[in-house]
Amino acid sequence: MVTTDPKTPVDLSPIVISEIVVEGRRLVATPPLRFDVVFEPDDDEPLFTIEGEFDIIEYATSREMLIDVLYDTLEIMWRDFVGADPAKISPRAHELGVALNRRFGDVVGAA
Repeated sequence: MVTTDPKTPVDLSPIVISEIVVEGRRLVATPPLRFDVVFEPDDDEPLFTIEGEFDIIEYATSREMLIDVLYDTLEIMWRDFVGADPAKISPRAHELGVALNRRFGDVVGAA
C-alpha cells in the first residue's frame, strides 16, 4: 500500500498499461503504455501526477486512485474518439482516436 507517511517510501515506479477493457472488449497495447509517476508533497494536499502519451495529464491523492483515473481516461477516450465521425469531434480528438486505434489491438473472444 502506498502512503504519504514520511516514514514510508512513496512508490514512484512507472505505471504500465498493457491492456484495457472497453464495453466487454479486451484491448491490448503494443507496446504497452508507460507513465512516469511524480509525487508532489509540497501542495496543500500531496498529489501523484502523470503526464504522457495521448495528451494524458492526470493527478490523484494516491497512486491507486491515479491508476483508476488513468484506466477510466483511456476507456473514455476510446469510446469517444475511436470510430467517431470526424465531423463531430475536434481534429485533435480525431488524431488521438486514430493513434489509440493503432496502439490497441482487439483480442477476439476475450473479456
